[in-house]
Amino acid sequence: MDLETEDRKDLDIPIDINFLLINVRGLFKDLVLYAIAKLGKAHGYAIRKFIKDLIKVYTPSSGILYPTLHELEKEGLLKSFTEKNKKVYILTEKGIEYIKNRIENIERTVKKLDKAMSILSYVGLKDLFNIIKELWDNDIEPSPDMLEIIKSKVSEIISILNNLLKNNLEYHRACNDLK
Repeated sequence: MDLETEDRKDLDIPIDINFLLINVRGLFKDLVLYAIAKLGKAHGYAIRKFIKDLIKVYTPSSGILYPTLHELEKEGLLKSFTEKNKKVYILTEKGIEYIKNRIENIERTVKKLDKAMSILSYVGLKDLFNIIKELWDNDIEPSPDMLEIIKSKVSEIISILNNLLKNNLEYHRACNDLK
């Protein structure tokens, strides 16, 4: 298998939570606004800590957080001021209204994300992502035979999860039919 010429659409998967949250930019913006709403006013470190405590497996990097804060400020959802030599952020009226309209959805999404991260950690995918990162960092490339074995195991896992999904959906349809 030649990874340079093979159709790479299957390889475009996020293996890093930073990558995932950047691509789900709206979710990250919501988390930042939610953090500020809950904290009242906050500097960058407090926002990072709040998000880490909320999600448990993710701490936003400065390279993601501060550009997002700047963008939200430009959008008029928050404003900043200096307090004790730190830049502090608060929600504007527009930001408060935004959060009021989205709070249930944000909290539901946070619960789902927390559950997903717990499952990923429990089944060892967090360890898998870490070893892939370590391989990447050390410029170690698995052999084509090894990649085929891994692909086969991943296909088995996908099959198991698809069966779970199918059975669950059929169960819910049957329950709805009884109503």
